[in-house]
Amino acid sequence: MSDLRADLAKMVDAAIWEWLSPHAARARVILVGAKLDIVDVGVALTEDNTQLVQSWIEDGWLRHPTSEELSAWNANKEKEFASLVVPPFVLVRVGV
Repeated sequence: MSDLRADLAKMVDAAIWEWLSPHAARARVILVGAKLDIVDVGVALTEDNTQLVQSWIEDGWLRHPTSEELSAWNANKEKEFASLVVPPFVLVRVGV
């Protein structure tokens, strides 16, 4: 049996905004707050842990980018993010 956490940890990688912007246009980019581990979020989404994910959303630790952030990043398509694809979402954290 596969270890989901280890598998997801191997999938975390750097991505530039140019690659992420098409996903943001479809509201598929989710920002992961500094308090959370991007792999923990991936595990919770994959395991459909609705209660935990909802608590993170309510606390502001998971959210979609603001229009101001999107504008800034569209002006700097080389901006780097740590990212993890958990279909249908792309989890991102500013800075790598």
